[in-house]
Amino acid sequence: MRAIIIDRWTRPEELRVGEVARPACGPHELRIAVHAAAVSYALSLLIQGRYQRKPAFPFVPGNTVAGEVVEVGSAARRFRVGDRVLASMELGALAEQAVTTEANCYAIPPNLGFAEATALNTSYNSVYAALVWPHLLAVQPGQSLLVHGAAGGVGTAACEIGRLRGATIIACASTEAKRAWALKHGAHHAIGADVALLRDRVRALTTGEGVDAVLDPVGGALFSESLRCLKPEGRILPIGFASGEIPQIPANILLVKNITVCGLYMGYYKIDQRDRYEAQMRELFGTLGRWCEEGLIRPAVTARFPLERTPEAFAAVLDRNHIGHVVVTMER
Repeated sequence: MRAIIIDRWTRPEELRVGEVARPACGPHELRIAVHAAAVSYALSLLIQGRYQRKPAFPFVPGNTVAGEVVEVGSAARRFRVGDRVLASMELGALAEQAVTTEANCYAIPPNLGFAEATALNTSYNSVYAALVWPHLLAVQPGQSLLVHGAAGGVGTAACEIGRLRGATIIACASTEAKRAWALKHGAHHAIGADVALLRDRVRALTTGEGVDAVLDPVGGALFSESLRCLKPEGRILPIGFASGEIPQIPANILLVKNITVCGLYMGYYKIDQRDRYEAQMRELFGTLGRWCEEGLIRPAVTARFPLERTPEAFAAVLDRNHIGHVVVTMER
């Protein structure tokens, strides 16, 4: 079958399609005919050897697929051949077929396409956990939420889910088009991503108090300045470092303002400890599915590329001007 094969650390623009054998389907696994696979900033780091996980060569990259079940393992009980599923995996997504444990597969809502479904596992699941789970931001009705990178996949999901939580959303984005996108997807206010002006703009929108919570997929100077935009007892969660700069946290600010910095790596819940957290993950994806059916969230795919054009898909993801989600499809 056709697949992207990594046999050395490489750059996204150097990726090529090759032929690999179909992976075996174990007793508790499903074989999926892939219709769409997600690409992301984190995946671009993995193929370069710059991610926290470093798989053994050779491997097929990618951790999210949406497609149809074509084979069911002898001990798998939840799905049948022909079912439309969204699947989470550690590796193997950028291929015509993928195999993963049934515990990491979820039904795709009937009103959602395969490409759009991938966004539930790349952005919406992490954002839901970040905004809802009690030990993270736990955004409540009436609170205020500052969202950086508000027109990207994570930012769009945060605007939508944050509004569903009853929060006032302040979207931060670098261009007028991105700010308009954020307002369309649930933000109440949209401001520029100018670090020098960030604190004044936030204070003007919060009667001088600052925000209750910040979700930041950008990092760098924006994260550091966001600490100063929080009100006392505020919470901030870094969910990526698209700027390429991992900020150093000044502990003195945390101390004097009673601020909480939260960490979230969804792979711990979905992959590392999948058996322990399967019920919790299935409830999370069930909620996202219902919201999709009710039209409360609208995963937006703004660019699609066939497998042979995977380097272009990564270029779109890494383009600072890009809006929305990017997927690779198995169309020839």
